[in-house]
Amino acid sequence: MRTILVTGFEPFGGETVNASWEATRRLDGWRWDDCVAVASMLPCVYDACVATLIEAFDGVRPDALMMTGQAARRGVICVERFARNLANARTPDNRGVTCPPEALAPGPGEIETWAPAAAVARAIRAAGLPARLSTHAGNYVCNHLYYGALSHLRATAPQTPALFLHLPATPEQTPPRASRGRLAAADAARALQAAAAALLQPLSREAKQRERRLAPSGRAQGSLQA
Repeated sequence: MRTILVTGFEPFGGETVNASWEATRRLDGWRWDDCVAVASMLPCVYDACVATLIEAFDGVRPDALMMTGQAARRGVICVERFARNLANARTPDNRGVTCPPEALAPGPGEIETWAPAAAVARAIRAAGLPARLSTHAGNYVCNHLYYGALSHLRATAPQTPALFLHLPATPEQTPPRASRGRLAAADAARALQAAAAALLQPLSREAKQRERRLAPSGRAQGSLQA
């Protein structure tokens, strides 16, 4: 059975919940075709979030990775195409660390995901939920995680599709300057299910094609039975 690792963040900024984890935790154990989802909560801390993700990835060895974060100022689900090699956030993380405007690590200025981002956005919309492609994953911990994850996977598991999604705040949250566009956790979880299926579908199709190629033909089966 194949697996997809789905991550969300712990609460930050004085909030008691994080929209990304409220949706992500609902996917733990969710099944699609011959795949199962494993949910993991990450710390909202710059370097620690990447280290925790790598530890979870190495433990699960998933076939796909879907990361989520909260973007309260956005009123729709944003499917992120790029991770940028830049930090520029005055807001402290959960350990009180801020990032000056500088590169995150040696490497390219940006990394584009090799996952089917456009197909994922279409799948979410087809499920009746608002979604769009985005080319800016922000300046905070989310982008830091995305860049670190894509850098690590590009070097160690380039066959693994990995994608980051930003979710609006839930109706119950009260973050400052939040968009009026909100998304209930149950609806956000439905969006993540549609996204996960879109990520996994090419893998499932390839596996089935491979099985058909390896399966003996009817003639060969008959000769073995004779």
